[in-house]
Amino acid sequence: MRAKRTPAAETRVLIIDAARALLVDEGPVVVTVVSVMERANVSRTAFYRQFDSIYDLLGEIVRLLRAELMAESGTWMTIPAAVGSPAVVYPNLVVWARAVGENIDLLTALHDACGCDPRLQDLWRESFIQPFVDASEASIERDQKAGAVSPEIDARATALMLTLLGEAAMFELVGRQRVSPERYAEIVAPFWSNVLFGTLPDEDHSLL
Repeated sequence: MRAKRTPAAETRVLIIDAARALLVDEGPVVVTVVSVMERANVSRTAFYRQFDSIYDLLGEIVRLLRAELMAESGTWMTIPAAVGSPAVVYPNLVVWARAVGENIDLLTALHDACGCDPRLQDLWRESFIQPFVDASEASIERDQKAGAVSPEIDARATALMLTLLGEAAMFELVGRQRVSPERYAEIVAPFWSNVLFGTLPDEDHSLL
């Protein structure tokens, strides 16, 4: 049986949901403590019992969204025992693009907000980008030990490069161009496959 939320937990969810909705509906500029309070219908006291500032709130949203996407990022990063191969690149990227597509408006709004404020830039890098770099690095090192990826590859630098490539492709292809998950994977998979495994992905995408 699911545990019942406490009033404080319910208030926290109301505030987070209100801020997410404001980001998507009206953009990051209007997301202030006052606007979130009004949208969530909570008092200033209730807000500050949950969050120290608007930055604290946005940081929580970034972390929650990253956790959601990480959980839906496919087998390559989420199953420690799995070993990567060219065959898993395409289906994993499709799964990733689907999860991104469901959240792309919120992702874009958060990214826009972070681009305007040095404190939020650091937050985005530390709470969103870095965990993906860390997970990718661990996966590359795992595959190197299994003999699937060349030991000559610098795992840390490669993980950073692939993560930043994925971030740029996410906003351009899924966000601006609104391509399908399958088209996103067709475009991005050759880069991942060639960098990690020294080969192009199999054109048979029957693993989906």
